[in-house]
Amino acid sequence: MVRIGLALPLKIRTDRYVLGMSGIENARRTLSTRRRLPGRIATVVAATVTGVTVGASTASSATATPVMPISGVIDEAPEQSFYLPDDDRVPGRTGSVIQLRSITGDPGVAGARNYLVLYRSVDPRGATVAVSGTVAIPEGTPPPGGWPLISWAHGTTGVSDICAPSMDTSEEYPAHDYTSLVRRVQAKWVAAGYAVAQTDYQGLGTQGSHGYLIGNAEQRAVTDMARAAREIDNRIGTRWVAMGHSQGGQAAIFADAQAQQWAPELELLGAVALAPASHQGLGLQAAQAATSAGSANSASSFTGGATSFLPLIIRGAQTVHAVDPARFLTPRADSMVALADTGCIGQLRRPDQWGGLEAGEVFSPNGDLTALTRVLNENDPSTLAFTQPLLVLQGRADTTVPALATDAMVAQQRMGGRPVQYRGYPEADHRGVLDASFEDALDWVNTRFGR
Repeated sequence: MVRIGLALPLKIRTDRYVLGMSGIENARRTLSTRRRLPGRIATVVAATVTGVTVGASTASSATATPVMPISGVIDEAPEQSFYLPDDDRVPGRTGSVIQLRSITGDPGVAGARNYLVLYRSVDPRGATVAVSGTVAIPEGTPPPGGWPLISWAHGTTGVSDICAPSMDTSEEYPAHDYTSLVRRVQAKWVAAGYAVAQTDYQGLGTQGSHGYLIGNAEQRAVTDMARAAREIDNRIGTRWVAMGHSQGGQAAIFADAQAQQWAPELELLGAVALAPASHQGLGLQAAQAATSAGSANSASSFTGGATSFLPLIIRGAQTVHAVDPARFLTPRADSMVALADTGCIGQLRRPDQWGGLEAGEVFSPNGDLTALTRVLNENDPSTLAFTQPLLVLQGRADTTVPALATDAMVAQQRMGGRPVQYRGYPEADHRGVLDASFEDALDWVNTRFGR
C-alpha cells in the first residue's frame, strides 16, 4: 500500500447489509484483500447489537428492536447499517442524538436499561461526525436532581471498526475479554445508583479514522456522550464525572481540562483516570535510543509493553499530522503497520504479528521520530491545566502503563498546582486496577456528588 501524506479512510457499506458478529471475520477477510485501494479500507460492520443479519441469523444475546424515534428522529430502514447513517443526517448540534435502539444482553450493563446510541461529535479535524456508544440507566426512581452520570472512556481496543466496544455482542468479539470486564465494573456503578454512558470514540465503527490518543477529540466524544445520555433520558442530571481506563484515562484527564468549556450547560465535578496513558513520546524516544545503543530492552520500565500499541499510535497520529512510519521503523515493522487497520489489540499482540517482534526489530537506529513524538507530546496529559479535581488510580504491577510513567505525570501536574489525588495498588496489573480501585473510586465520586 502506498501512502501519500495523510491517507484518508474509505468506508464501504457492503450493499447496506447488516452484519452480525458471525459475519465480522468474513467481512474483515474480504476487505483485507483489497489492499491496493488508496487509504485505509476499514471493515464495515453495522448494528450488531440488534443480533440481526439480512438473509441470515446470529446467536447474539442482544434483542432486536426498531430504532426508537427521539427528538424528531425518523425511524431507520431496517436494512440500513446503524453505524453508517446517510450523510445528510450527520450535521447538527454536537451531543444530539441521531438514532438509538434499546438493547438487552451484551453490550448492555447488568441491572440497567440499556441503549445503543448514535450521536454527533467532532473529529480531530473539526468536522461534525456520527459517533456510537452505549448508555446504561438504573432501574427505579432517580434521586433529586436526576441520576448522577459517569461518562466512561474505554481503554485500547484498536482503531479498526470491528474494535468498537458497542459491537461486543458475544465472545466472538475480538476484545471481549476486556470489554466484558469493563461492563462488570460498570454494573457496580449502576448498582450504586449511577447512569453510565460509554462512547466508542470517533471512527470506531463509524465513518472516519479513529484519533487514537488525540486528547481533545477523545474528550469531545466523552463530553458529547454525556449530552446525548441526557437527551435519551431527561431523568439523568446535569452533574457528571468523566472516568476512563488506559487510553480512556488519558481521555478523562483531557475532559477534566476541557469539558466544562465544551459543554457549559453541564456541570463537570471532576475526573477519574485509571492507569492513564502518558509520556508516550518520551517512551518511544527512549526505545529508539536504546535500539541505537544495542540495548532495546532497557527502555521497558518506562515504555511497558508498548510494541503492539505502536501501529495504533501511528494511525492515531496520522489523523492530525503527516506521519510516515517508514522514516523511523525498520522495513519489517513498517510493513506491519497496516495490520492495525483490520485487527484489534488482541490480534496485534499475537506472535505472528507485532507481539512477535523483538524490541530491537521495531525502530531503525537513526530514524526520524520528530513528527510522531510531536503529536504525542501535544496530547500528553501531564501538562494540561485544569481546576476540577482529578483522581488517578494506578496498579503498581502494571506492565502496559508502567507506574513510573504515571508517577512522572502526577508529579508534573502537582508541580503545576493541579488538584490531583493519587492512589496505587501494589498487586494490581493493568486490568486488575479496575476492580482493585473500585471502592476508592466510589468513595471519591460519591463525595463529588455529595452522596
